[in-house]
Amino acid sequence: MDDHRANTLDKPTRAGLILLAVVQGIALLALHLAIEHEHWLAADQRWLKALYTVAIALPAFYLIGMERLRDRLNFLPLLLAPLLFWLGWHLGWVEQTPEQQQWVRHPFTFAFCVSLGVALFILALFFRSSATSRTWPTAYSPLLNYSWEFTQTLSLLTLFIGVFWGLLLLGATLFSAIGVSFFETLFSDPVFIYPVTWLVIGLTLVMIRNRFRLIQSVRQMSEALIKALLPLVALIILLFFAMLLFTGVQPVWDTGRASSILMALMLALLLFFNAVFHQAHGLPPYPTWLRRIILLAVVLLPVGSVLAAWALWLRIDQYGLSLDRLWAVLLQVLTAAFTVSYSLLLLWRRQAALPSLQRANVGLALLVAVVLIVVNTPLADMRHWVAEQQIKRLLDGRTTAEAFDVNYLRYQLGQPGTLALQALVESEFAQSQPELARRIELSLRQTERWSQEPLVDTQNLADVAQQFRASPNGATLPEPLLNLLVEQNSACLSQTEPCQTLQISSGTPFQWLVYEPYSAVGKAYGERNGDWLLLGHLMLLGATQPQDDPTCQTTLTMNDLERLTGPADIYRNGNCLYNLQPTIENVRQQLSAQGGKISGE
Repeated sequence: MDDHRANTLDKPTRAGLILLAVVQGIALLALHLAIEHEHWLAADQRWLKALYTVAIALPAFYLIGMERLRDRLNFLPLLLAPLLFWLGWHLGWVEQTPEQQQWVRHPFTFAFCVSLGVALFILALFFRSSATSRTWPTAYSPLLNYSWEFTQTLSLLTLFIGVFWGLLLLGATLFSAIGVSFFETLFSDPVFIYPVTWLVIGLTLVMIRNRFRLIQSVRQMSEALIKALLPLVALIILLFFAMLLFTGVQPVWDTGRASSILMALMLALLLFFNAVFHQAHGLPPYPTWLRRIILLAVVLLPVGSVLAAWALWLRIDQYGLSLDRLWAVLLQVLTAAFTVSYSLLLLWRRQAALPSLQRANVGLALLVAVVLIVVNTPLADMRHWVAEQQIKRLLDGRTTAEAFDVNYLRYQLGQPGTLALQALVESEFAQSQPELARRIELSLRQTERWSQEPLVDTQNLADVAQQFRASPNGATLPEPLLNLLVEQNSACLSQTEPCQTLQISSGTPFQWLVYEPYSAVGKAYGERNGDWLLLGHLMLLGATQPQDDPTCQTTLTMNDLERLTGPADIYRNGNCLYNLQPTIENVRQQLSAQGGKISGE
């Protein structure tokens, strides 16, 4: 390692970092109390996410990137504040719902934090290097050194905070065991948690950064371990490519997982390669034959990029774009930028390729940071692209109206998906598809994904009947059964997709099976003495032969069930066996009809 920096922070910088950490803790406490006391900030996700983004990201950037407190360059990151506010504002707009619930779980915050965190980590490397060298960083070695320092500092900081709070909670539990609950109450109070935690973060950060030689020692140990693992990763990738010559690529498509595993190994090879081959001059630390094996694996990495892209394209062509697949596309494009660059430079420059690779790393790192920031802005919101593509597939016939996933756009794409559905329901296409238009209207009417509030007028049985898709064709649910389902507040009434119902034609005690969403258990309804009753739940037992079990798990129940003789309530449909588990009300009625008496009543 060629790092000869000073070993300590000056006193003003130490004090500034600790003060900045405490201020960040107080800012986060204020936002927490705003949510707790239902301030207007908590109701408007745009303001809340914008302020959270600035309060977390900007101080964190300074805490790991600031070299000296008295440095004019420290004013430069303040330009990030409006950008961070804008990014958070857009995230809040995407996640905004008509009736925002306290501490609601959002699907986009995690991806936002990871992508923005990686981008700011890269920018902090350039800022720290600029603050040290007083020039824009063009050399690769300082950036690599700082990346190691940042990673190890954050790891040690996380470990220390975890141990610190673990000891506090153990102590609080110990005192609580002898009747002293003061500490348990104190340690659970946000007024204590935020200031104390961030004060400890500031003190710990200063302590870690003042012990730079310790970080160098940990880096040397990590590099030694990576040096041992790099040939293994290279060998696995080369053997995989070699086996494809005999097996073909079809197994990669069949598993659906091989391409993801290959991408993970490729990223590991790139990281390990950079960690070991970081010296531009001198021979890398391997024998010639082993070094050639590693370089060959790196040169062939574009093959892996092509295979992963091919597998992903097959999925997109078959099922269309989804947000997860579009993130996978972005990751593959960025990874391909590295793999293709490395392969071309190694083939072109040969022995002199390492300096060129390091210069390429500097440019590619900035590219990654810029792309990860841009995709979190309205300029390149992937949710908007996915919504447009899903609707385009519907309009051109590649997706049928019955298969169109209304709930995916409504709940997995945030506001862009909601706006796309609003535009679709007003289009001529939706007017020509009344069932699709109804599903969209019901979805837009929901305020929560899993709300149990009926979406239809329960006084209008015609509306209620539309929540059920009866089989066989032409069958209709009787009005008394619809009234019973309304009385029971069936989950089918609060769903945008109609529930599957089956009219049983054979001589069973029940006449209808109702399958609620995401359930493989049928609710069995039957008429007894002029009244409709939920008799029990029909559950799949398996097949008559063990080898047919998978087939029965994917086969819908038919209406010609046959009851098997015997004490158990077992039914057969072809090779599939079902068991009817009665409800307690059904059993009580049977006992009452027999003149029996229920014990304990």
